[in-house]
Amino acid sequence: MTLSTQFDGPEDNPALVLMHFLGGSGREWDEVLALLNGQYRTLRVDLPGFGDSADIPGYTVAEMADAVHAAIVAARLRRYVLVGHSMSGKVAMVLARRAADVSDSRLAGLLLVAPSPPSPEPIPDEKRSMMLGLLGERHDDDRARARSYITKNELRDIPPDVEERASNEVLRMNRTAWVSWLKHGSNEDWAERIGTLDLPAMVVAGEKDLSLGPRQQQELTLPHLLRGELRTVPNCSHLIPMECPPVMTGLIQEFMSTLPHIPAEYLAFIAGERLSEATRSVMEARMTPPAMSAGTLTETQIKTLRAMLARILPQQTIDVTPYVLDRLANDKGDGWRYSVLPVDLEAYREGLDRLAAQDFANLEESAQDAMLTRLGATPGSQDARWFEEVRGDATTAYISHPATMARLGYSGIGVGGAETKYQGFVTLGPNEREAWEPVAQ
Repeated sequence: MTLSTQFDGPEDNPALVLMHFLGGSGREWDEVLALLNGQYRTLRVDLPGFGDSADIPGYTVAEMADAVHAAIVAARLRRYVLVGHSMSGKVAMVLARRAADVSDSRLAGLLLVAPSPPSPEPIPDEKRSMMLGLLGERHDDDRARARSYITKNELRDIPPDVEERASNEVLRMNRTAWVSWLKHGSNEDWAERIGTLDLPAMVVAGEKDLSLGPRQQQELTLPHLLRGELRTVPNCSHLIPMECPPVMTGLIQEFMSTLPHIPAEYLAFIAGERLSEATRSVMEARMTPPAMSAGTLTETQIKTLRAMLARILPQQTIDVTPYVLDRLANDKGDGWRYSVLPVDLEAYREGLDRLAAQDFANLEESAQDAMLTRLGATPGSQDARWFEEVRGDATTAYISHPATMARLGYSGIGVGGAETKYQGFVTLGPNEREAWEPVAQ
């Protein structure tokens, strides 16, 4: 059986890896994909036991994560966003933890739609028993039962044609997979293993979702997402992509617009023969923030640093915090320091503690700006020198990101690869460019 279906689309944005709810399939995204109209490259995955993968075994959370990972590898995605819905939301967070643990630079973000949380899903015993009896085994009135699951569970408002398609997908599933999730998968506790994920993340919840709505997401999912943002969809229940496709489409577009955009031309430049393998490896690694080393800074210090960097570089697409932390954790300094400062990591810890003591991260932006202005007001002082170092680190992280290089049309890294060793540049005049050079965006 086929595990996944791939749709062509532009490669200059991260691809969307679309997963589904319990009993569904990748077809739950039909209406959203029609509205996106080829804006993003997409990969729809039918999890083991569902849709086109109904005959594929492996129903634990780890086994489902393995299956999705295999689909991503097979599709050769350079960068991607995991989009998990309900059951597959837990799977998406497990995959995100795995990517962070191995510093996989391909994962660009998480978009979780009414996700099952990392901890055991809060399904009341009465409802769990009802769902097991509803579709746990085959019945003469299965079609009516499937339709009831799609439409009447929490009074979902779904168009008749979409309802019919979704009911048919429920009937296609392997009943063993249904039972396995309700008895085991939903009860798996991954909270400690997943911990806190530091990557762009949006959690979408339906206002009328009684089981995995805004309150449950605020309590059970968001604590695991350092940069998570909760969006509530009014007048919508659990099956948001089918109930409210225009709103879901808009939220996808909004989330994708916050990620660093690297145009296809610049991606081709990075992949081309003008770059050495070593340079290409560095550029590809910069596309996604590095995993932050535990123990480098405290959570309060990181929160303060992120707020500080947001005022130094007030832009929304590149979070330079992980890059600065990576420099500190791995002692990637420039080989010197001001005599009034301790070593870089200690200077950051002391400076951030001073700001945190004044509740910097929770102040209004104007108050933050005033505090930073005072920080640099005494030239040569310890505060001023440290603030200078932070500005330099932030600027280096921002300018060296491939998305910024693409905006500038920077081609200085194209000095020759394996087949064009030491070729360098031929055209050197002002306002002149060679045919192979990328155009500024």
